[in-house]
Amino acid sequence: MPSQPSPQLWPPELWRPELWRGRTALGRTALVLGLVVGVPVAIALGLVLAALGIVGAVLAVVGWLIGAAAAWVWFALQRRARTPYPFATPPPSSRRARRIALSALYLSLVPRAIGGTARVSGVLFAPLALLVSLVGVFRPKWRARPYVAVFTLPAILRKVVRLGRRRGLLRDGQDALLLGYDDFLARAFPQIRDVLDWWNDPSRGDDYVPTPGLPDIPAGLLGLPLGPSPDPLGQPGIAAGAMRRRSVRSLREVLLSQREIDDLCDPDLDDRADVGLVRIIEIGAPGSRRWMVQFASTKSWHPRAGAAPNDLTADLLIGGGEEPTVTRAALDTMREAGILPGEPVLLAGFSLGGMVAAQLATTATAAGFNVTQLLVAGSPLGRIPVPDAVSVLALEHVLDPVPRIEGRENPLREGAGAPFLTVKGRPPLSHGFRIGELHQSTAYADTAAAVEADPPDERVRALLADVAAAFFTGAQRIHDHATARAGGLPPRPSVPLYLHSTVEEGITRGTLKRTVRRLHGVVAVDVYQSRSGFATTILWNADLLVRELDPWLIVAGRTAVYRGLLSLLARQRAVGIHLRLQARATPGITWEATVQRLTDGRWQETVDVTVDDRADPADVARLFPEGTTTVVVIHPPDAFTPVLDVARQR
Repeated sequence: MPSQPSPQLWPPELWRPELWRGRTALGRTALVLGLVVGVPVAIALGLVLAALGIVGAVLAVVGWLIGAAAAWVWFALQRRARTPYPFATPPPSSRRARRIALSALYLSLVPRAIGGTARVSGVLFAPLALLVSLVGVFRPKWRARPYVAVFTLPAILRKVVRLGRRRGLLRDGQDALLLGYDDFLARAFPQIRDVLDWWNDPSRGDDYVPTPGLPDIPAGLLGLPLGPSPDPLGQPGIAAGAMRRRSVRSLREVLLSQREIDDLCDPDLDDRADVGLVRIIEIGAPGSRRWMVQFASTKSWHPRAGAAPNDLTADLLIGGGEEPTVTRAALDTMREAGILPGEPVLLAGFSLGGMVAAQLATTATAAGFNVTQLLVAGSPLGRIPVPDAVSVLALEHVLDPVPRIEGRENPLREGAGAPFLTVKGRPPLSHGFRIGELHQSTAYADTAAAVEADPPDERVRALLADVAAAFFTGAQRIHDHATARAGGLPPRPSVPLYLHSTVEEGITRGTLKRTVRRLHGVVAVDVYQSRSGFATTILWNADLLVRELDPWLIVAGRTAVYRGLLSLLARQRAVGIHLRLQARATPGITWEATVQRLTDGRWQETVDVTVDDRADPADVARLFPEGTTTVVVIHPPDAFTPVLDVARQR
């Protein structure tokens, strides 16, 4: 056996002693200079950095002392006022409590600062406005120009809208197109409508077969001879469109219904608002009917008006005291629904939906409708006049900036006329608190549940009792209507610019959806971002249709969905996850769970079971022998590691 050759440096020709010499005289001189000059410079630089660090630490301590003092002063001032219900403001004895107090102080001062600046500017620029008016006497082209004559928020918003229109932005005033929501799906998304028809028709068998001659929108747009879809049940929007509620029985369910209709404004879940939605709930029989009408919130923050009328343009127009297309469309929808004069009507909405409801209360009353109640959440109503005959209940989170954006508190009306009551609450803050989290219809739903369980005032209790007796009882029929601007405007993205990366590492929405579709019994899956508030605040939402609901309540099938959604939650700017299940065998039962992380690291899971008129009482008793009341479960921080261990709640 040949011996192992000895190791050597490669290549050998480079290893020659004459090639390796010591340091030259120039090198030694450079080394000495480096030590003589570099060491003092390094020491001086270190001293400067140390001094800056000390100064920074002192400034940080001073800033902390100022912040703590401001938080305690604001807390003391707030203690003298009425305690915002239902969650009392905590004393700023911890870092998180101080941040809450300082956030409340900031949100309280900003509208006042804006209003004060406007008033001071009005005084300072009044001579200039007078001078412009005098110049206009001699220079006709200077006449009637709204320079600085008015310094109020509505006037500023009107000016912004006019300036935007000159540049092709914020254009409104189009006629409204009205359709039943299912008819809209048949025109714009025939595949989704066809699947929903199969889902709701037990006689069509267990396997979906597309209807012959079904229009193929992509093929028509591309002009290509396409074959059949390889997975027609994998199209986005099927699960979300199928699981629509058929009743609203509480104030909390009004806000849960709000999240649903906001999602339906984007049927194919491509993050573009295709349509506005008006939900009309008919209660009772002819001759004794009552009506609830609910409006969608802002679904597009794009400055260019799009097909959906519930967008930024509508926000600015209502703020400026003008009537946008979405309000006119809402009034036309009420007429088309067959609401008769004298029949009581309750208007409801969240954010922009509440603004539309408040503005519509006046126009609908003038048109002969009998508007009796108004329920809103997270809406700025201080500058929108509401008729004295309409009872108003407004929910506001104390740290939510949207209800304060108009710089004026809601009126308090009692005694003469119908009451106008505003309930201010501080919702439980989840892990990773952000201001935008408080402007979520789901967060307001939790606050609504607390208000219903323990009203803060007898006036609130009486108003809720009147609403419940008139509108939350009796047989209900829900009619969803689609509204759009005329003129062939395209759908607009939810936001004009995305500042976060669109590259997702690890499990993605597509991966999770394809994986869950492979589980036995799963029919269709939607995994999407439900933007029921600020466009930058995300509630991850997974909707599943399954053949049998029973196995999903007890086995590990849905734990994979929880784990996947939590994986997404860890990397996205999200505030929670939501899962909805409905089985074709029991279509009248919808199982829902919302999971949020609390400030102490624990997980809160809220489980809701909705039973509608299609449900078989025997199926309900079999699946939920101890009832279908809402269940709240608090899990330890490691409950979802490695899997979520939640069985059927009984």
